Amino acid sequence: MVQLYNLVHGKESLSKIIDKLRDWNFETLDGIGCCRKHDKYALIELKVYHVDNYPEKDKLNQYYSHLLWKVDTNQFPIENYEYAQEELRRYAEFITDWFSTIKGETIYLVYEINFAGCFPADVFGRGAAGRAFLDAIISCFDDDLYKVGIEKKEKNHPLK
Repeated sequence: MVQLYNLVHGKESLSKIIDKLRDWNFETLDGIGCCRKHDKYALIELKVYHVDNYPEKDKLNQYYSHLLWKVDTNQFPIENYEYAQEELRRYAEFITDWFSTIKGETIYLVYEINFAGCFPADVFGRGAAGRAFLDAIISCFDDDLYKVGIEKKEKNHPLK
C-alpha cells in the first residue's frame, strides 16, 4: 500500500465559491490572501485570467497554465519566492485542475502575482505561501475576504 499525502491544505474552503466559479466568464479577477501561523507569514496579491487574455500570449504555450511572478525584488527578495516556488506551483496546479473540474472543461490560466509580503523573522514558505495563495484565489470570488486582505496589506505592508 502506498501512503498518499495531503499536499494542498485548506482546499475544503474552496467549496464556498463553487457557484460563483461556475458563473465565471474568465474576466480578470483580483485577489489577496494572507496566512499567519506561529513562525510563518505570507501575503499574496494576484490577478487570475485565462491564458488567452495574457497581453503577450504568443510568447506562452497556450496549452499550459502559468505562474507569473511580477513582484518588485527591491521590496521582496527573490530568494523568498524561490524558497516557496514549488509550494506555489503545487497550489496553482491543484486550483487549475479543480477549476477545470467545476467548469466541466479544461482551462488554462495565468496566476500573476503582483505583491508578496513576509515579515523578516518569519518564513514565507512551509505552507504559508500556499495557504495565502489559496485565500487569494477564494477572495477573487468573495468581496468580504478581499476587503480583509486589503486591510491586512495596508496594516502590515504600508507603502513607503
